Amino acid sequence: MRSATAVLTLVAAATGSLAGQTIEGVWKPVEVVVDSGPVRGRHTTDVQPGLLVFTKRHYSMMFVQGFAPRPVPGDSATAEQVARLFIPFTANAGTYQRTDSTVTFTPMVAKHPAVQAGGPFTLKIRVKGDTLWGRGAPGTSGGQTWTWVRVERR
Repeated sequence: MRSATAVLTLVAAATGSLAGQTIEGVWKPVEVVVDSGPVRGRHTTDVQPGLLVFTKRHYSMMFVQGFAPRPVPGDSATAEQVARLFIPFTANAGTYQRTDSTVTFTPMVAKHPAVQAGGPFTLKIRVKGDTLWGRGAPGTSGGQTWTWVRVERR
């Protein structure tokens, strides 16, 4: 009887920890799969840099959209050239709330005024260990599946 109780306790603990895995920590993108269009396919070696930071109640996200590195502007770059380099950069921070596989982000500050003023947005996610998967991403079209790996635990 004791061994059966011990096994049930271990199974319950393992199941509970898997279902309630935390997203707290620092994450970086490692893969993006695009469903259609000119960049359709699985991208791993050309994923641009980014960081997604979750604390207990707050988040910060910064990442470069697309699959080509942004060139470093010269000293004589025009405002238009600098703007083109700035457009694929996504940055916002605020509070978040997680309910099972849904994360609702409420930006408090953002690079783009429309994101800052636009109110909450939600993403569907799945977490297993130090891997986070999601469909779509802030600032991108919905036809993408992305994978982030945790680089630091909180």
